[in-house]
Amino acid sequence: MRPDFTFLSVVEDGPDDYVVGNGVAFVNVPGVAATVLALLDGSRTVEEVRKEVLERHGADVDVAAFVAGLDGAGLLRQPELAPNLWDRIRPGQVGWLFSPAANALVALLTLCAVAAVIARPRIVTGMSGLVWADSLAFTLSFAVGSWALVLVHELSHILAARSLGVRAELSLGTRLQFLVVQTKVTGVWRLPRRRRYRAHLAGMRTDLFLVAVSACALYVAEHGLARLVLVICASQIVWQFLFFMRTDVYYALANAGGNKNLMADAQAYLRERKSGRGGDRPVGVRVYAWFLMAGRVLGLAFLVGYTIPITVAVCRQAVAESQPATLVVVAFGWALYLWVFAHGRLTALRPPPGS
Repeated sequence: MRPDFTFLSVVEDGPDDYVVGNGVAFVNVPGVAATVLALLDGSRTVEEVRKEVLERHGADVDVAAFVAGLDGAGLLRQPELAPNLWDRIRPGQVGWLFSPAANALVALLTLCAVAAVIARPRIVTGMSGLVWADSLAFTLSFAVGSWALVLVHELSHILAARSLGVRAELSLGTRLQFLVVQTKVTGVWRLPRRRRYRAHLAGMRTDLFLVAVSACALYVAEHGLARLVLVICASQIVWQFLFFMRTDVYYALANAGGNKNLMADAQAYLRERKSGRGGDRPVGVRVYAWFLMAGRVLGLAFLVGYTIPITVAVCRQAVAESQPATLVVVAFGWALYLWVFAHGRLTALRPPPGS
């Protein structure tokens, strides 16, 4: 039997570190394993590959066991995924959005926005345009504006992924007590590390573009919509730096450090420390572990000190103003969060298919 595994992607990701995958499932392997995969091209038997690797590297690799391990990880089964809406987008249709010319335009607009703020500081300090007449207007304006711009942010990730030929999937999820829209782009692991940044940072790039456009518009004249976009998009950029959660900056930093499972490794390190074991982990993982723990504490404090009190305050104002629609909006938001949270936890507890 002459196995042919040329359908697997093999990408060098660091010294003696390669990422192997079938587009859905990925594992990292050492260089000798990458050599084994390169030789399993349908022209050699498993035993012939073992002998050739022994001659090249001086390592006697149990190729049959290695192949069995890949099969156990689900890599040897071609993924069967139903086409989704985003698969219709071809790389050539959206690649221009991430061209050097497009990047130069974003940079130019950002410089113009900085100059506008320096010349007219009220662009960022004047918040009178965000004062609503009643609780319903406040709730609906911010809710609709926020979700619309979140979708624009996530659409940027989708377009960036499709420009790289990577499948994208959109869904709801949770980050601590926050309900979020998320884009799954697992296939970026088949790309060189440098090219993954486009998919990771595309949303923040769009947020920056909209902040710059809004600031330039506010330099010309005060406008409520422009100020709303400015505040929400600037908040979204700040949010991404809360990388004790899986935000865009988290993925970019993990990619820069070559950490495949930074959060999981950090959590494992904390468990090891708690149990009194050594916890021998890379420096980056150890540092991130303590940042992760501090961030979780701050997240809980934010929930208790801000999210719950402001929810109660909005509901009280709605009752005082006889605005039942506000109560419905708030209740719907919390109910949706709880459903997504519970669904995610139950899904994680289910055994994987074929296990």
